[in-house]
Amino acid sequence: MDSHADAEKLSIRCPGCGQRFKVGLELRDRMVECGTCEHRFRVNDEVVVRAKKFYPGERRAAALDSFSRVPRNAAPSQSTFQTIQYAPEPVHRTIEPTSPLRLVLGFSAVLIAVIVILMLIFGGMPGGVLYGASQSKRLMLAVFSAVVSGVLLVAANPRARGRAVLAALLTAGGLISLPFFFTNGVTLASSGADIAEDAPAAGTPGKETERPKTAEEESVAALKRQVSYEPLARALETDPKAVGLWLRGLREFHRPQVRDYIIRNSGADPSSHMYPRSNEYLMVVTGFKGDIGDLARLCERFGEVHRPSDELRIIEVVVKNESFQEGALEKLTDPANPAFYELNKRELESIDLERARKAVNRLAPVEPKLYRKDIVKRMGELIQEGDFAIQFEIGKALPKWSEPGDGMEEVVLGVLEKLPADGEVAEPLVTFLAGRKDMAAVSLLDRLWLQEPNKWEENYGAFGQPVEDKVLSRLPQTTPVQRMSAVRLLGRVGTAKSVPVLEGAMKDANPEMKVLIQHALESIRGRK
Repeated sequence: MDSHADAEKLSIRCPGCGQRFKVGLELRDRMVECGTCEHRFRVNDEVVVRAKKFYPGERRAAALDSFSRVPRNAAPSQSTFQTIQYAPEPVHRTIEPTSPLRLVLGFSAVLIAVIVILMLIFGGMPGGVLYGASQSKRLMLAVFSAVVSGVLLVAANPRARGRAVLAALLTAGGLISLPFFFTNGVTLASSGADIAEDAPAAGTPGKETERPKTAEEESVAALKRQVSYEPLARALETDPKAVGLWLRGLREFHRPQVRDYIIRNSGADPSSHMYPRSNEYLMVVTGFKGDIGDLARLCERFGEVHRPSDELRIIEVVVKNESFQEGALEKLTDPANPAFYELNKRELESIDLERARKAVNRLAPVEPKLYRKDIVKRMGELIQEGDFAIQFEIGKALPKWSEPGDGMEEVVLGVLEKLPADGEVAEPLVTFLAGRKDMAAVSLLDRLWLQEPNKWEENYGAFGQPVEDKVLSRLPQTTPVQRMSAVRLLGRVGTAKSVPVLEGAMKDANPEMKVLIQHALESIRGRK
């Protein structure tokens, strides 16, 4: 650091006294005063002290050994081995990660092609998305998908356009060729098959000219062509009682409601399927055990039925789409509105169970002022055709709407008895039977009580003294939970004949059971 500071200063000598000083470079050509003799002089070349130059070897100083020097007689070194020769470094390609956008485009191209290929292969089967579609429409789908997939492939591979175009062409060729190989379910309007079925070509060698068809035969042939009769013909080969519903004017979003309604009320096979036609649908109903007239009456709930044909097994239905429209909500929810009962009654008659369930929920808490018999009758029908949710809601509404003698006890009991052993039971329906004290339901309650004593104990006890004999007969073989429930039931409905049985059970009972038995005996004796 000192040597660096000295390099930026001038070494001068005072002309008066000869004293040496070091001054900064900024004092060059300026007047200075000697600090020893106070002589004033100008800093110029006359007072600057010059260091004497010397060459290496002229002075002996240890500090000079840090500088390198070349020996005077040193001979250049010569290597006796061959130096290595390196090849030029190769030029590497720039490696960059694939952008997310290109990945998405490539994945979308492959996904579109795969989905359309599967549709063209399997979509022509009965019930498939392309069943009934013409070959021209399938070709349009294939061409459009090929174009979209090709554009996405080329966009996803900007540095390999040649390979991307080749892959796009191969994909397009595969897609466009599929409609020619997979022709299942192709609609053949005025096809050779229809012509062969309806009228053989005139002048065919070896065949006599057939008689002209009657007007009725022409009408049947026209109807077959109009509804594309092939799915129903195949169904009739395996199920002679299959029926075709020609649904005219049915909107797309009402299809599930109509299908579920037909299957639910006719007992048909759940595999019954709707086949789309131009602005119409052909529903092939299989597994139907009733008469074609019964199915026609079911269709009257949502449309006008025309010309049911026993020969073709077809029912033509002009669908009333307005029947699927829900009423004004402010009128449906206001019991003070004059249209409240009428609109909710109309909702109960809807083929949509969800709308009917909401209507039951709205009617349950209000007083039955209008349409009581009609509404109760419709509730009885809904219990039989509905699911657990609507049965639960109807069970809550029946105590207020149903009147003794209207037959609802038999309807409810019949529905509950048809439930499977592991089926879900709507508790309000059981409560309704217990409230009416319908003795025909005692056996049902006894079975339910054995399965879940704590859940059905209250309803079982509501029947009163008639259940005493059944409970006493069950007591020896019951489980601990059932036995405790039986003791509580006997305390509620038991008579004098229950006293010795309870007193006999007191001996071997645990402390908790002894308390229950004691309370039951006190209740029985108190009623005496």
